[in-house]
Amino acid sequence: MKKILVKQPVSVGNHHSPLPLAVRSALSRLTVKTRRPYHRHQIKNILVRAVNWVGDAILTLPALNNIKNFFPAARVTVWALPRVAPVFYQQPVVDELIPYLPKPPGANLTVWLKSLFRLRRQRFDLSIIFPNSVESALTAWATGTPQRAGYDTDGRGFLLTQAVQGPNLMDGFHQVYRHHGILRAFNQINYDGFPKLILSPDEMEAGLQQLTVYGWRPRQKIVALSPGAAYGPAKQWRPERFAAVADRLQQELGAFIVLLGSTGDQAAAAKVAEAMDLPPVNLVGRTDLRTAFALISQSDLLISNDSGLMHAAAALWTPLVALFGSTDPVATGPFTPLASVVHHYLPCSPCRQRQCPEGGQCWDLITVDEVLEQARFWLTRY
Repeated sequence: MKKILVKQPVSVGNHHSPLPLAVRSALSRLTVKTRRPYHRHQIKNILVRAVNWVGDAILTLPALNNIKNFFPAARVTVWALPRVAPVFYQQPVVDELIPYLPKPPGANLTVWLKSLFRLRRQRFDLSIIFPNSVESALTAWATGTPQRAGYDTDGRGFLLTQAVQGPNLMDGFHQVYRHHGILRAFNQINYDGFPKLILSPDEMEAGLQQLTVYGWRPRQKIVALSPGAAYGPAKQWRPERFAAVADRLQQELGAFIVLLGSTGDQAAAAKVAEAMDLPPVNLVGRTDLRTAFALISQSDLLISNDSGLMHAAAALWTPLVALFGSTDPVATGPFTPLASVVHHYLPCSPCRQRQCPEGGQCWDLITVDEVLEQARFWLTRY
């Protein structure tokens, strides 16, 4: 059965998203096992352990804003992997950003211990742990933080002082709401709205200047393509179909095509570029993450697989067409009203496999014409 979700445009200035009643009900049924009571007025220094992937990190931004709203006098430090840290640059609720080093053998033992001692010296009052792993709770405990809040998953509840129980109640809802559920540790249900990435004016201007260097002309529609996806081939639409969509948009609208992604996406991007009649500007693996954000912010449209850049476009209020194969658009779709989600449900959907044992039928069902239809929908409205 085919299902295409098309969300109609709204005012880009409207960043309010009401909390659905079903989500509010699920949040209210989460319970908290408290091992050590806390006093809100005593929380002055908060450590937030970030999740490990760019898209997931973007989806925690509303919850991060709510942490600051609930503890307005507290200083908030985000502890994040270097690949994720750029998500939190310029965020007004973040007072400090500290790089997270994986535990050995992922990092040198001496360097890892020094990073923990540095955190211990900052004497945090509270750690809020977004990842579900035992390791993330253990390292938060190792920082010496007396109050530690997170979901009671993977048998790690004994490491938490505020353990939110019943995370399965959030199954079937978007990850934004699941992340928000951690704040039930403080009896919070209020919701802060859509994820929003903050770029400086200089960053946005630099993005536009870079496109100008590559030949972009004023009033020419900019269409960015993100043909890769970190999770594997089962999350990637056919390169030749990306190429066909790009060629048609160039022919019909004179669109300026730019390919974006990380170093790991270069093989997929090369196949797209090779299949195109007119060469695109291929910047895959040639920009840092903040520059990619800036380029997306200046684009009229992003066409993307389920990826970090898809979530970036949503959080930058850039219209997008999101393509889904093995993953679940209900849980990880773009959290924005400025998006079309193209996905064909099959009996095996969502399989969440890296390699499709059925040969990727869910991708074969997504045609060039239906993606073009959604692309035209957005490009003719802005």
